[in-house]
Amino acid sequence: MASDRQRGVIRLKPKAPAESSRPPLPQASERTGRESLLTRAAPLGLVSGRGVLQANLNWSAASGADLDLGCLVELADGSVHVVQALGNSFGALDAPPYTLLDQDDRTGASSDGETVRTNLEHRAGIRRILVYTFVYEGAVDFRSLGATVTVTASSGALRILLDDAPVGATACAIAQITASGGGMDVRREVRWFTATPWASNQQLIDREYGFGVEWVWATKD
Repeated sequence: MASDRQRGVIRLKPKAPAESSRPPLPQASERTGRESLLTRAAPLGLVSGRGVLQANLNWSAASGADLDLGCLVELADGSVHVVQALGNSFGALDAPPYTLLDQDDRTGASSDGETVRTNLEHRAGIRRILVYTFVYEGAVDFRSLGATVTVTASSGALRILLDDAPVGATACAIAQITASGGGMDVRREVRWFTATPWASNQQLIDREYGFGVEWVWATKD
């Protein structure tokens, strides 16, 4: 049965960001081959190389949940873009925002899940990317979904487990990605949000991270 919860799509209002005051964090320490597990204690990793950076979301098809993967992208020129299936804002690789969502997996049954890809040839033009996910419908508890996000580039992979949600959480800000001299810094966020009748998942995430998007209500096709 479809949820009657309101859901937001986007109308953009660019906003100049404040400089981050967060201190540097330690490099991820739990490694298996070329894959690192980002944790609360070791939340920072680096991916490098040319080509495409991928952030892939997978979850259990047995849950019957429809999760959506998306991201907020702020470019070096100050413009802000939203990439998500809701509102058909799938993005583009060779034009702004240089980030593309591949598909909308409605059940988790696809072995590929959902993936947002960023063209690293344009990383100098990207200020930051915030990767998030939210429950579109069907899930009672995020903790039952077995959701995992894996960020990959030619240098290796960084894995983030979404297994510590509080009861009732409907969205998660997963990771913030920023350009660095040697590649792209990936910071594990895993911050949880619960939508209300007055504020959508995306609005709550945006308020926390200050992208300055103007949101309007809508549903998927």
